[in-house]
Amino acid sequence: MAQSSQPDERAAAIRLLNGIERGTLTVHAAASLSEEIDPVLLHAVVRFLRECYPASDPAAGPVLERVVALMSARPEIVRKVREGESDPVARWFASEHGFRDFRGRGEEMLALIADKLDS
Repeated sequence: MAQSSQPDERAAAIRLLNGIERGTLTVHAAASLSEEIDPVLLHAVVRFLRECYPASDPAAGPVLERVVALMSARPEIVRKVREGESDPVARWFASEHGFRDFRGRGEEMLALIADKLDS
């Protein structure tokens, strides 16, 4: 199971999510933030963006391009996302909630997951 989530990790996860979603982070900055984040939170950011911005939506293109750029930036990011995906907290969230249900409320989703990591 992943380590407990610290406030700095929560803040970094929120910055990463908002930065990719809004296009305000460079790939390098996003990759650096990824190193600071618990694997479960990183997995949640990536999966949230992929599910809330499906490839079938033409307006999703820029967000998905930034997700692909992040995942391609460093091999350890992909490994960390996979590690987070297999964590019991990530499986709990996926079984109890839908990522799309949190569209427009990504910070709330990350807080919920971080609280579960801390419990």
